[in-house]
Amino acid sequence: MTLQNISIPEKIRFVLNKLHQAGFEAYVVGGCVRDSLLGKEPYDWDIATSATPEEIKKVFGG
Repeated sequence: MTLQNISIPEKIRFVLNKLHQAGFEAYVVGGCVRDSLLGKEPYDWDIATSATPEEIKKVFGG
């Protein structure tokens, strides 16, 4: 199996980095990964995280 790099948009990298800096796990998942591996342009990006909704609000000032 060959792993490919996925080009993650800057806005998504920002979210991932903020969550990582706050000590949480965060990964792109789902159709965006599939589409990227198939060479298609994803139209939306899903992120799975270990942060709860309340923790996410704190990280992003909500």
